Amino acid sequence: MKKKFVVVGAMAGTLIFAQSALAAGLAVTPSKNTLSVQSGEGVQTVEAVPAYLYQDNNYFMLRDLGKILGYRVDWNEAKKQASLTKESAAQDLQHLSAAKQAKAVKQSKQTILVGATEYENMNCLNIDGYNYFKLRDLVEIMDFTCGWDSAKNQIQLSTGDLRNEDGVSQTAKDFLHKGLNQKVIEEDVPYIPGTKDYAALEAYMQKHVDKDFKASDFIITESEEGSNTPNLITLDMRLNVNGVMTKNFGYRVLCINKKAALITFIGEKNPDFDIAKAGVQKLSDEDAKKMALAVDNNNYHVEKQTVSRYFDMQELKQKCEVETMYVYNGGTTYVSAHSFDAE
Repeated sequence: MKKKFVVVGAMAGTLIFAQSALAAGLAVTPSKNTLSVQSGEGVQTVEAVPAYLYQDNNYFMLRDLGKILGYRVDWNEAKKQASLTKESAAQDLQHLSAAKQAKAVKQSKQTILVGATEYENMNCLNIDGYNYFKLRDLVEIMDFTCGWDSAKNQIQLSTGDLRNEDGVSQTAKDFLHKGLNQKVIEEDVPYIPGTKDYAALEAYMQKHVDKDFKASDFIITESEEGSNTPNLITLDMRLNVNGVMTKNFGYRVLCINKKAALITFIGEKNPDFDIAKAGVQKLSDEDAKKMALAVDNNNYHVEKQTVSRYFDMQELKQKCEVETMYVYNGGTTYVSAHSFDAE
């Protein structure tokens, strides 16, 4: 199956700074963008792609985005519901809506059916009788990714795969590093950024990594991996030990295009670890800061002290780390860091 790479470029001078549409306190500015579609057949360009800017976010009509990305869009009048079906033949860059200035704008909600999955009451803007959706909200439910290139002043949409700066498709194997304990996920393990729905990943971990794995036992943080696009994100999973995370045990899961693709193992679980016997943090922030100053034993000016807490899986102890920033000699800074038992 051929992959496609879609770029919507906001070209200089194409924004129409006509009078904004004002209704119910909402102000939208119509934009006239150049659309470039790169696929196996080459590059196609379309002028005046209709979109609106509202609170610095781009809003598109489902019908137009469906044509851009290859979705058939149908309307169920009885259910007042729009349905989107992935269908490459539906891609049509020749018959997009004409750009126009908005006259009436109001907040609205719309239920959307994508394949067999229903997304109820999605927020949107009703502009002159048509519903327009925030591009980044649609990323969560449709098969495409979206990013912003500030250097090129460009919105970037991609569908089908992840590509690097040279336009070359990337896979989990491109992120393997020598010396790290890593595992490429060969199965289809979906994860939609921001949803915190770890059911599929949990099932995979129980089958292939740890039969006792439960996502609820971990403190999980999500971050974009070296980019502001949601097609490449990392889930950092650290075991939750009485309210604090382990510093030297857990998993880092790389997700590409809404699928878990690569696991990096962080340390190992101590075979003597027993959550029932693990201690709790008792050392106060103030006492920890005083202890750090006593260890440093200098007369420098204290600019700032930061306290962080963690469980040491190897020592099986609750720990507290204090970082102190000193200023001396008219502005020179010096930073020290000390760890203390916190139980």
